[in-house]
Amino acid sequence: MGNRQKPHSLTTKDIQVLVKLSGKTENEIRQWYDEFHKESNGTDRMNKRQFQLYYTKLKNNPKLEQITDHIFRAFDKDRSGTVDFSEFLIAYIATSTGTNREKFEYAFEVFDINADDKITQKEAEKILHIICQIVGLPEEDAKTYAKTVMISFDINYDKALTKEEFVNGCLHDSALGKIADPFDL
Repeated sequence: MGNRQKPHSLTTKDIQVLVKLSGKTENEIRQWYDEFHKESNGTDRMNKRQFQLYYTKLKNNPKLEQITDHIFRAFDKDRSGTVDFSEFLIAYIATSTGTNREKFEYAFEVFDINADDKITQKEAEKILHIICQIVGLPEEDAKTYAKTVMISFDINYDKALTKEEFVNGCLHDSALGKIADPFDL
């Protein structure tokens, strides 16, 4: 028969857990799941390209495709190379309606391109360049924002931002926090 992965189905227990974690109703969870299931071609897992198409469709902004590979990495918590429904739902809700802290924790994952648990100025420039392109700001602004973020948030002056430095910096400086939020474009 081969080594085909059986599609996952949403169990009652899955729904109960997702209702508790997301704050959504069972009916809302089922509706989200049905759409995700359809968009994932019935596999209940999305590869990067499927995710890019789905995310830009959900946000109704085709310009977001430039940043969705980085958002995909932040949503793929188990680093499997795919996003399953639970990963997607929890991350999407956190980045759409969650607390500012939750949003910035996911934003850190977007900025941490090489997944080494720190953000360098080069990583910050790359993501801020994409964000500036999406919102129509000049490229020079991305460099200025990156330098300002690094100077303002790097408490221990090691030229890299930890998750705590990044999140706290975004929370305490609303202007920089706004530009560093890839989920509010």
